[in-house]
Amino acid sequence: MDEFYETEEPAIGRTDPEAGVRRALDTLDGLDELPPAEHVARFEAVHDALRAHLSGDA
Repeated sequence: MDEFYETEEPAIGRTDPEAGVRRALDTLDGLDELPPAEHVARFEAVHDALRAHLSGDA
């Protein structure tokens, strides 16, 4: 039996390592509804969230 396979849900007691990335990228939802002047702040927030996630601070 192959024990290396991907599942939709993380194992009990483990966190999904990609969840932080998905949460950060989710903040881009609705970007097309915002005025372009507000895009920079949204992109900076995503960048900061990704940086914190990758460094282990999130």
